Amino acid sequence: MAVEVVNWKTNTNFYHRGMLTIYFAVFIAFLNAAINGYDNSIFNNMATLNSFGNAFTGKPDFQSSSDKYALTAAMIQIGEMAGCLVVGYISDTFGRRGALMVGSIIVITGVVLELATHDLNVFIFGRFVIGFGVSQVTTAAPTYTLEVAHPQFRSWATGIYNTGWGVGSVPASIILLGTYVDTSDFAWRLPVGVQALYSGIVLVGCLFIPESPRWLMSKGREDEARKFLVHYHGNDIEDHPIVELTMSEMREALADEIRQNSGSYMALFKGRPMIYRFWLIIAIAFFSQYAGNWLAGGFTVITNAQFGFKTAEQQLGLSIATSALGFIFAQIGAAYCERIGRRPLIIYGTLGFIICWTLTLICLAIYNNNTDLTGVGIAGWVIEQIFGLIYAFSWNAINALYPVEILPYSARAKGMAMCQFFINLSGVIQSYVLIYGVNTWEWKFDSFYLFFNAFALVIVYFFFPETQGYSLEKIVQIFDDPNPVKKSITDVRVNVEATEIHVEKAKV
Repeated sequence: MAVEVVNWKTNTNFYHRGMLTIYFAVFIAFLNAAINGYDNSIFNNMATLNSFGNAFTGKPDFQSSSDKYALTAAMIQIGEMAGCLVVGYISDTFGRRGALMVGSIIVITGVVLELATHDLNVFIFGRFVIGFGVSQVTTAAPTYTLEVAHPQFRSWATGIYNTGWGVGSVPASIILLGTYVDTSDFAWRLPVGVQALYSGIVLVGCLFIPESPRWLMSKGREDEARKFLVHYHGNDIEDHPIVELTMSEMREALADEIRQNSGSYMALFKGRPMIYRFWLIIAIAFFSQYAGNWLAGGFTVITNAQFGFKTAEQQLGLSIATSALGFIFAQIGAAYCERIGRRPLIIYGTLGFIICWTLTLICLAIYNNNTDLTGVGIAGWVIEQIFGLIYAFSWNAINALYPVEILPYSARAKGMAMCQFFINLSGVIQSYVLIYGVNTWEWKFDSFYLFFNAFALVIVYFFFPETQGYSLEKIVQIFDDPNPVKKSITDVRVNVEATEIHVEKAKV
């Protein structure tokens, strides 16, 4: 079967003020990933600060209290899991933009709680509140971006969302590197307080961005949805072909979803196509988190120590370098996602993980048997960083783009909430398993990621369909087919050029 891929010529869209507003909207959504990246990097690196340990445990080495360290690290994921239970309803009721604003306010509240205490229990509760707010923004942001983006830039705009992690993690490491020698409360309170800056920008920015046209359509506000498309995608041309096509597809898709009553959480389990999507969401959640990125990125304090980098100065310096490089590779991956395709990125990326973890384990085995071989330790660390770059290039964009693409509109917010729930569930499990697993088996525990990636590669190859080339409303055709993977890779893409109508022509 042939699939028509519409190539919109956007010569004037780049300079049209409507499109500039959409780019700003993508930037606001992008900052929500930075909120998540900043918070995770702040705590994982702040645990090395003597001032933080003294303030909350009376001892400089906070990491030595493994139970407290694990609970504090996991609490943000626990908060996100709790938030996922309501974020779908908030996003569908108050709009994508409304969910972003609600989440930002909650994050700021959590930051205030953290700053106002020397009680570790209150600090932990503050992390829970932050996690609850983060769940709102990390679910609504990619959904919002997908629904407002120009069709030609859908994969880039949505894929780039998750790369915002580096915009949070890099400044977090730099700030901590500048304060780690300070033994006063200022050393940990400054980086904690800066968290609120990101949410503040998002909160104010949301006042200047439009609401999703698909959400407007779902609320019966078709005229407003059309005005959005005319102004932001159609250069203020009422009969612009992109406006007519998008409106037609949205009407058809929403009417079909209303007939199927697919707007509740239970709709995720209704019928074979939705169940197939639901299992893909679970797979994406666990595959994206158990690739080893948590060990190589989220728990750098532990992994760097395995290779001989143990001082706070070394830890923070390495964190800055790896976060910056990861951000660059993530941008490249997002830019080429549409050209390469979703399946090839996931398949070859996962294959790269297997190779990297195999070589890393060999280096760890040699180095830990003879720590005088520092060159082997450094080589193992470098390979682990290569793993991080492969992850940034491949899975980083897919993490946000693929799950939100495969969901129909009415199940999109709730489906993304479930995806975030399972992502955070995997994070909670890892926060404890990593601590005790590394303590028990040390570097040998890393072999878990080698075998898990091998398992993931098999599942991805046989069950993950390709969504490249389909419009949002047409992706449903893949999952209605008895064999979604076969259909998605055998459909012939037929390029159809819809030449843009220029403003000058419309005035004639």
